[in-house]
Amino acid sequence: MSDLATWRLRLIFATLVLLASGIGYRVVSFAVLQGPVLAQRAEAFRFREDVVPAHRGEILDARGRVLATDVPADRVSAIVREVEDPQRTAQLLAPLIGRPAEEILAALTQPGREWVVLQRQLDPAVSAQIRALDLPGIVLDPEPKRAYPMGDFASQVLGFVNWEYRGAYGLEAQYDAVVGGVPGQLVGERDLAGNVIALAPSSWNPPQDGATLVLTIDSAVQYLAESILERTIQDQRAAGGTIIVMDVRTGAILAMANRPSFDPNRFREVTDPSLFANPAIGAAYEPGSTFKVITLALGLDAGVIQPETVVDGGAYRELPDGTRIFNALHQVFGPETMTEVLIHSSNVGAMEVADRLGPERFAEGIQRFGFGQPTGVDLPGEIGGIVNLPGSPGWSLTTFYTTSFGQGIAVTPLQLVTAVAAIANGGVLMRPYVVQEIRRGDRVQVVQPQPVRRVISEETARTLTAMLAEVMDSYAGRFAVPGYRIAAKTGTAEIPGPQGYERGEGATIASVVGYGPVEDPRYCVLVKIDRPKGSPWGERAAGPAFAELFRQLLLLKGIPPSQPVTSTPSGGSQP
Repeated sequence: MSDLATWRLRLIFATLVLLASGIGYRVVSFAVLQGPVLAQRAEAFRFREDVVPAHRGEILDARGRVLATDVPADRVSAIVREVEDPQRTAQLLAPLIGRPAEEILAALTQPGREWVVLQRQLDPAVSAQIRALDLPGIVLDPEPKRAYPMGDFASQVLGFVNWEYRGAYGLEAQYDAVVGGVPGQLVGERDLAGNVIALAPSSWNPPQDGATLVLTIDSAVQYLAESILERTIQDQRAAGGTIIVMDVRTGAILAMANRPSFDPNRFREVTDPSLFANPAIGAAYEPGSTFKVITLALGLDAGVIQPETVVDGGAYRELPDGTRIFNALHQVFGPETMTEVLIHSSNVGAMEVADRLGPERFAEGIQRFGFGQPTGVDLPGEIGGIVNLPGSPGWSLTTFYTTSFGQGIAVTPLQLVTAVAAIANGGVLMRPYVVQEIRRGDRVQVVQPQPVRRVISEETARTLTAMLAEVMDSYAGRFAVPGYRIAAKTGTAEIPGPQGYERGEGATIASVVGYGPVEDPRYCVLVKIDRPKGSPWGERAAGPAFAELFRQLLLLKGIPPSQPVTSTPSGGSQP
């Protein structure tokens, strides 16, 4: 063999040795050096840990009607390496899952990602369409979806469940830990389609389903409140409003209606997040003349006035600095009793009561009724309102007097109805509540009514009730509840702005608050209409709604009339 042939053989041999060494190195590197890491990656891809959401408990109304429940749904995900044609997959999925094809394509082509969730809470019909496409790498997993069978019914009380299957706003948020349950955990070996291999090793920690809530909300009363509120807002061309119905003996809320509202089934489509908040507990306003009920309650309880006490009903009261505070429309009533102060809605008369109480005693009484602090209702987002106390930056002699007739103080609708309900309840303030039962399987936790404190004496409550019944009788020509005696007071409040109180059309909040039947008070009702354009006055804008709601409420609850039912003419106007 020639030297050249020998050299060639040696070169070939050396090349083979180098190749073998390289291959051997790669084998050793993968098997020994990188083996544990690669094995861990393969294990992580085959064995996936999934959080299994618990089924949320249902939310039922006081009659057992379902207001919130879980329905079957699916989550669509992708095993990125198994997707054969990301472009085509994105285009086919886009119209079905409601995401742009570009977003889906970006998710499917993310570097370093093995598994991505593309959409959650798909309806079964959409899942069936995706399944029929038989797209490589696309996986469907079952997960629950929250549904609200009655649409926007009591939506700001209920709240909703977000994409993460967590409660957002309302009862869904307040009781999330109770109704939401405890998620489970599934660790299982997956095949190439992402399905758990039944015979392969796996671990299963089952979820603990949430408790069921039974509300004090009565769907029949809530429907009355919402339908009457909607009709009134439309008739008055108003910006919105609130109606609350409370059981005066317990503090249970039978209805809490707000408009505008939203449909929790379609919360993703809401462009104004402020609609999610509950204005009955989270929006303060100046209550106007409805607050005179509280002022006179404090005056009567302190003994500084009696129903027959007479005061000068002039057009205004002049303060030491020359400021004049007027009655509405600058009316002059002449000498008037305290009952007539309520009937006339006399600002001057209310100021006289505050004057006789004095700033300290007046402020203490307002706080005793619960103003300036949250009521403690079992709903999130409650505020305490604004009370200008002596010594605080907002207090002055002017605010002291204007507070007596409901201007210069800010309250929530729930605060006002709770305070007036205390008068109906013989002077005992109750803590308002919305959930009356929590059911966990066979165990039932009953929520007991909670008295907060006595705010006035029982005798004062009886006296003021008789006075407010006369006030309601004086409205009989404008609005009434035929066959029943109701204690009530209207209010027409101006709306404060950056440059002082607003003026012009739609610049008031019209309201009526009251309770009945007078002989045995059961329910307290507040009707509040925001920025009415039909009439600025409480008795005209809110009065008919108040009377209609009370009439139907007492009929619904089977409370018989105590007086002959007669028709009354319409007409007249007062604040």
